[in-house]
Amino acid sequence: MSLPRVDFFGQEVSRLICGSNPFLGYSYRSAAHSKWQRRYFTPERISEVLEKCLEVGINTLIGNMDDDRTLPRALNLVERRIGKRMNWIAYTHGGAERQEESIRMISDDGAFACYIQGGVVDSQFQYEYVGRLRLDKPNTLQRVRPWLSLIREKQMIPGLGTHRHQIIQLAEEMGIENEFFVTTLNFLNFYCSYAEAVQAIRKTSKPVIVIKTLAGSARVRPQDGLTMAFTAIKPKDIVAVGMENEESAQENAHLAEEIIAGLDISWSLETRTSHPEDAQHPKGQSPVRAIDG
Repeated sequence: MSLPRVDFFGQEVSRLICGSNPFLGYSYRSAAHSKWQRRYFTPERISEVLEKCLEVGINTLIGNMDDDRTLPRALNLVERRIGKRMNWIAYTHGGAERQEESIRMISDDGAFACYIQGGVVDSQFQYEYVGRLRLDKPNTLQRVRPWLSLIREKQMIPGLGTHRHQIIQLAEEMGIENEFFVTTLNFLNFYCSYAEAVQAIRKTSKPVIVIKTLAGSARVRPQDGLTMAFTAIKPKDIVAVGMENEESAQENAHLAEEIIAGLDISWSLETRTSHPEDAQHPKGQSPVRAIDG
């Protein structure tokens, strides 16, 4: 077995990719743990974990562009050491006033795809970062259009992040010009509403990358979180999980291989009594295609 990949707008991307929250000190456990992460994860240490990811078939990093360029520096170290360039799907840094600056920085450092960070997108509608409803706020989601256009201008694939399933539907209704979504999904309803998020993910024909599948790393066992995620999403969608060490990368890759292989068998059995295209795309066609591992 090997970790399956999809053709993500011309780039081969493993269906399990490496998240960056542990690397940048967003532990969701405690202030002390987050502080330790920020001290421990130097670009050199991050590069060692990323090298292990590549070894086990995880070929893509999804993560933030911070002011210190932590992730690009780590990616460059990996490439110099082993001669391989890991794919990078970046998300923007800072508030609305820094989006254009952030997009330009990301482009200069070699990401092939870039999405507007979920908190920034959420705040353009009636939600705060943690999902608190603000009925007094207007819908200003149109504001993301020039940011997405700049991403295209910089020859990156433009995406939209959100912690709210409603915004996926709203963006579709408004004709927002993003190519993919990034959203939260876990059965503890941590930064999401699980059942509604699954419906939104399956309804959109655009590929979706799901994040926070372990609900902040320590809250859900990898076996449970990955099973939930791969079972819930479309066959061409992608799961991101933060990897705090080499052992986590190896374990998560192995679990993902087994879970996806089991789902592939289920899909195969279903096609004997239903249309093959329905099994491959339960809720509509997806613009990415699977690649045999």
